[in-house]
Amino acid sequence: MNLLPPKIQQPWGSLPPDGPPSPRFPTAFPWALASSCLVAAVVAATALGSFYTVQPTEMAGVRRFGTVVSAEPVAPGLHTKLPWVDTVDTIQTSLDTFQMNNLTVYTVDNQAVTVGIGISYHIPPSAVMHLLYGVGRSGNIDITENIRPVLADRVLRVFSTQNTVSISANRERIASEIRKQVSEALGSIFGLEITDLQLSSITYSPSFQASVEAAVQAKNDAIRAENLVSRVRYEGEQAKVSAEAQAAVRIAQANAEAGATVAQARAQRESAILRAEGEAQAATLTGEAQARVVQQVGVAVAANPTIISYEASHRWNGQLPGTMLGGTTSPLSMFSIQPGQPAGGATPTAAAAGPGRTSLN
Repeated sequence: MNLLPPKIQQPWGSLPPDGPPSPRFPTAFPWALASSCLVAAVVAATALGSFYTVQPTEMAGVRRFGTVVSAEPVAPGLHTKLPWVDTVDTIQTSLDTFQMNNLTVYTVDNQAVTVGIGISYHIPPSAVMHLLYGVGRSGNIDITENIRPVLADRVLRVFSTQNTVSISANRERIASEIRKQVSEALGSIFGLEITDLQLSSITYSPSFQASVEAAVQAKNDAIRAENLVSRVRYEGEQAKVSAEAQAAVRIAQANAEAGATVAQARAQRESAILRAEGEAQAATLTGEAQARVVQQVGVAVAANPTIISYEASHRWNGQLPGTMLGGTTSPLSMFSIQPGQPAGGATPTAAAAGPGRTSLN
């Protein structure tokens, strides 16, 4: 077919005189090259599809046209399969966690409690095929959706037996009971092994929190009043003890003073008795001595009667009485000297003072 006018048609490969040539397309498509590329792509895809890898944290199962052909779970590593017809389903078997928050449960006293709970679990080899092809859809894409209702049910069962006011005190026991029931349920239904369970949060209703705060305030007021009573009682007992101690001190002082007075009186009495006994003994001894002297004097006078006159004259100071009553014996008679008789070489002068009276100078 001629596309150019005859005047401007040029030989093939020559440049037109007035500009670049118009584009031209080959008359035949390279079907052989395209077919070769397609065959190479199919061969490469087939070769690549004949191998698959299972990660260390996984196990797998193989389906062929919808039929499970794996008798046992496929372990981690590189494996072969039929390309285009085999499908590999993997499931994570390493430790995994599942968290459920804002789960509302009701206690035995009909109080609403919102809890958060989490579990740590792993899938044993014995449960791989069951979870891959016996629970939910093939694979583990919906395993958590199967765990959720079972976990919620067991949590509701445990909390329905608890009293709201004792939840905080029994938290450890509640968590242990939930773990026991969840482990039994998930183990029997899905074959999961529960490693740990965490009761992460417990939130009470606003009305219950208000009642608890009121009860705590009332308890604090009661404790404060009790402390006041205890303090007053303690102060009273302290004052009583102090008064008793002071009274005991005064009694002890009085007893000591009385004892001192008694001891002093007893000492004075004993001293007086001893002094009287001493004086009596002294008087006795003096009397006995005087009696012996008198006795001796009597014996001496009896042996020599003139000794009396001798003693009288020996002790006389030489003075005669200034006045003598009538009929009185002359004082010289006590010396056995008659008037007018010299005594010791001296001659006294006697003068009669009147009838019945004698005066001596």
